Amino acid sequence: MGIRKTNFRPPRAARSPQKGLRFASPPPVTIRRRSIPLLRINFSSTSWQRERELRVARICRSLDRGCAAGKPLRKMLVRFAWRWNGKRYKGEPSHRIRLARGTLGHLYRRWKASGGNPAALELHYRAPVKLRAGHALDFGRVCVNAPVRSFADAYARLPRARATVFAYRLALGDKLMRRIVRLFAARRLVEFRARKARAAVNISATRGT
Repeated sequence: MGIRKTNFRPPRAARSPQKGLRFASPPPVTIRRRSIPLLRINFSSTSWQRERELRVARICRSLDRGCAAGKPLRKMLVRFAWRWNGKRYKGEPSHRIRLARGTLGHLYRRWKASGGNPAALELHYRAPVKLRAGHALDFGRVCVNAPVRSFADAYARLPRARATVFAYRLALGDKLMRRIVRLFAARRLVEFRARKARAAVNISATRGT
């Protein structure tokens, strides 16, 4: 009994793709990469405030030395405001430094009134002792009626000082303080001329003898 050979052919649809159809390509092999988390630096909300206090304290000390050397306060305030206003804090670059000329002048006066206390440069500082209007008027009377030539001399004559001499000066007000400053200048001028006149008289007396 012989073996019958048969030629097997797959269906036409299986042999060739239909018109308009393509074999689907295998999906691409995706390689997963490990993502490295970004390093986040969280700054404290008080870091820029502390940096501000230290910087303003250095500026106030420089202003104090400049005033003692006879430099005009206004020019120094303008120079420091131009140097620092609008810059960014090192500890927190998202915050800008707000130190205009008026702000620096206000902080400097507050720092002087507190006797150089660094706590006076804080954002929400409140003076522990507030001079009343009667205390300021008493200080003004001493300046006018007593034979003093400076605010320090008048401050030394107070029976009981409640604040610093600079705090008393600020409590006088701008108008009264300017007039007292002119009075002190006139007294110093009179004393200078009297000293010169006495020296001239002594020289004339020695020459006459």
